Amino acid sequence: MNFHHRKDGSAKFDGYLDPISAAKTLALLDPLATPRAEESDGTVVRSRGERYGDAFMEIVALAGSHPESPNRSGGRADLIVTIPLADLKAELGKACLDMVTDITASEARILACECRIIPMMLDGKGQPLEVGRAKRLVTEAIRYMLAVRDRGCSFPGCSRAPRHCQAHHVVPWAHGGTTDLGNLVLLCAVHHRLLHRSDWKLRMVNGLPEFTPPEFVDPWRRSRTNRHTAQPRAA
Repeated sequence: MNFHHRKDGSAKFDGYLDPISAAKTLALLDPLATPRAEESDGTVVRSRGERYGDAFMEIVALAGSHPESPNRSGGRADLIVTIPLADLKAELGKACLDMVTDITASEARILACECRIIPMMLDGKGQPLEVGRAKRLVTEAIRYMLAVRDRGCSFPGCSRAPRHCQAHHVVPWAHGGTTDLGNLVLLCAVHHRLLHRSDWKLRMVNGLPEFTPPEFVDPWRRSRTNRHTAQPRAA
């Protein structure tokens, strides 16, 4: 495989898979790249190439979340995101990913939902003064509880399974949102990005996630839920 890392942090790669490796790879990618039954919910319809790219990144996310996934130092696979706290709260400005690549503050907030956070104190010139301990925001126990409650992506009309979802803070972590069941929902990568980058609103009602669409989706902005999260539990 040829991997070309560009100066802006993006990458392009190509290669060849033998028949057995190709079959194993497609067995993982095909189920994740199937077209979705899109509604008029503001979700952009993805091309075949984009869907397979999304599927590939879901596989990477699954591998990266495994406790034995390695990084360059032999430990867990972690990302380092550096951004002023004020910019993170306002979703303005830029952040630095792995000390090299610029990303938007909105993208940094998406990462902050379910990554390992390493607090670092900087002086006025941006020089590091003190670094704290890494803290995993969403524990394994909370993930299990979210999977039982949400049964997958909680966005209306989506049926992505829990293992292909990310934990999203209803009240953002940067704004003091707590990391507990009452402030977390499961979202697939597509709807996680949509919620951060659009006028969709999310709140918890009676312990379940409720979504309010933007005006161009519904002029009356009537709230809606995902049918599988709204179903009553058996006694």
